[in-house]
Amino acid sequence: MRLIYTILVIAIILAFTFTYFLFFTYNNIHSNEQRIVQSSSGDFTLYLKLNTTNISPGKGIAIVVELFYNGINPVYINVNNTNIHLPSPYPCGPQVLVGLEVFKGYYTISNISLAKPLLLYQPGIYNCPMMYAVTQYKLLPLSDQVQLIYNGKVQATLNDEISTSIKGYWIINSTSSLSGGNYTFFTSLFSGGNYTFFQPGVYTVEAVDYFNQTVLGYFTVT
Repeated sequence: MRLIYTILVIAIILAFTFTYFLFFTYNNIHSNEQRIVQSSSGDFTLYLKLNTTNISPGKGIAIVVELFYNGINPVYINVNNTNIHLPSPYPCGPQVLVGLEVFKGYYTISNISLAKPLLLYQPGIYNCPMMYAVTQYKLLPLSDQVQLIYNGKVQATLNDEISTSIKGYWIINSTSSLSGGNYTFFTSLFSGGNYTFFQPGVYTVEAVDYFNQTVLGYFTVT
């Protein structure tokens, strides 16, 4: 009887230890899956989310920038027949109120304006026929959603966020761009342009929004 009781106690202790180990491991892994930094100005919160802060050359990093509106009444932004353009990891860019850039090196708010952003998309000619004509943006209450409005008509409802998964950047000698109407054309004139994986060092990610909020995050390549 005493032996059975001892075995039962040991079994309970082992089960508790194993459960605690799984719980700790799960929480530790998931807490490191997404590193979030944020900035708030009034009812607007800008989030920068990185799925990791350390990668090796050839490995990718996932970046999400999100603007959340905490107000209870819609906010309207008039744009006078022109779209709002914020930095994007894509040549055409989504028509939302946030943007992002990546820089090689460690920068802070005080000197980020002096840094040169990395080119995250392949240079070439891009036709963007799905760019909506917008005269007004409407931020929906207690959400990250924004409506694109043209002359009073809702063209689309989008999540006010931008995301990308990248492993490196393009190096070119010179670029130029032309835009007009609902189409945007990007051209590049370069020689020896090439794609390179992120090399060892520190990189700065900048998230920005229409309300002049800026959030910086960092990842290291080792």
